Amino acid sequence: MGRNINFLRQLSMKAGLPIVAGGGFYTQPFYPKELGTMNEDQIVRALIKQVETEPVGVFGEIGSWDYMTAGERKVFRAIGRAHLATNLSIFTHTGIPGKAALEQLDLLEDVGVKPDRVVVGHLGNLVDPAVQIHKAICKRGAYVGFDRLGGPTDEPQVPMVMALVNAGFADRVMLSSDLARPNAIKRNGGPGYAKTLTVFLPKLKAAGATDDVIRQMTVDNPRQFLAFVPKTRRPA
Repeated sequence: MGRNINFLRQLSMKAGLPIVAGGGFYTQPFYPKELGTMNEDQIVRALIKQVETEPVGVFGEIGSWDYMTAGERKVFRAIGRAHLATNLSIFTHTGIPGKAALEQLDLLEDVGVKPDRVVVGHLGNLVDPAVQIHKAICKRGAYVGFDRLGGPTDEPQVPMVMALVNAGFADRVMLSSDLARPNAIKRNGGPGYAKTLTVFLPKLKAAGATDDVIRQMTVDNPRQFLAFVPKTRRPA
């Protein structure tokens, strides 16, 4: 999809900000053509090779849309197996409104992935004041990603995050911005990469989130999720 590792390295060094590069394959419309002819074992080997040759720190976004295709299921199984071989955690991408969330987690667990190594993403799009699927994912030990924060979709997401906090699941919630378009950066008049911190967190505090809870979700959870001991040779 056009990632430039050398640019990310330069950006990290100049900004003094750690950047964790993701690896793997996104969703079927973005798969390289050759992926369609590869079997699951071949995809696993390709993923391990990527980890051994690039400074990848996590698998993700590994995705599907509202309903998973056979190709996406194959990739999810391969990602799960590559995780077991490399120990990299996994971010997923779900469609709107996250219909494949439980199936994604099922596929990863079925090949041996522990749920606490998985963030099921974009679940702020699954608007449900009772947060039933969100709670089900948390109870299984996986993380729930609220990751399009700091903008016009915040209104339903604040009470959903607070519902999980009040249910005792602050240690299973991840917050981020999903900023991906040039018009969203500050230089182009957008809210900027920090919009989760500068726009969403004040709304969460106003709804009753304590400083300790906010630190749990923004510092402790991602630190715990991303930490890993490599199982394969790693590039510098």
